[in-house]
Amino acid sequence: MRLLSLALSALLGVAAANSYAPPRPLLVGSEWGGYGFKFLPQGVNPASASAKATRGELVQLQPDGSLKTLWKRALVNTPSRVLLSPRGHVVTLDNWAGYSSPKHAVVVYSPQGKVTADLTYAQVMQGSPACNACQSMDGPFLSWGYQKIDFTSYGNGDEWFLILRDAKGKGPTLSLKTGKLKQMP
Repeated sequence: MRLLSLALSALLGVAAANSYAPPRPLLVGSEWGGYGFKFLPQGVNPASASAKATRGELVQLQPDGSLKTLWKRALVNTPSRVLLSPRGHVVTLDNWAGYSSPKHAVVVYSPQGKVTADLTYAQVMQGSPACNACQSMDGPFLSWGYQKIDFTSYGNGDEWFLILRDAKGKGPTLSLKTGKLKQMP
């Protein structure tokens, strides 16, 4: 009986473990190629697919082909997705493997490295239609529930926005400049 109990404990431990790969360094480019972002997880634990901290570095391509570092800093979290706007705003979505969910669902860094928004999942979803596709056993993931996640500019192009849209074209819009959220029901 004791042997059976040990075997069941081992199986339950395996079944409860997540199947995420550990975070790894990543280089992200902006749509028009003017900016690049280095995602650098530190203290990675492969067994738990986690990192103790994550640093980021934003670079801008110069006319002579060299790269100018605009900022280097610790990130608020270890995100599961990193986006880079055409104007150099860094947007991180969700949390790697669901750690710390639902905090830091969307974090926006200005081209100078200042955090202009740090929103929880509940803040982003407030006033938006329910997102059943965002749910998982590891926590909510915005990037799972929205088919369109992109950047747009209205008017003269001075202010850029992050848009999250479901299959019906509904979802939140976030100003990258101010961090203010607008719901699109």
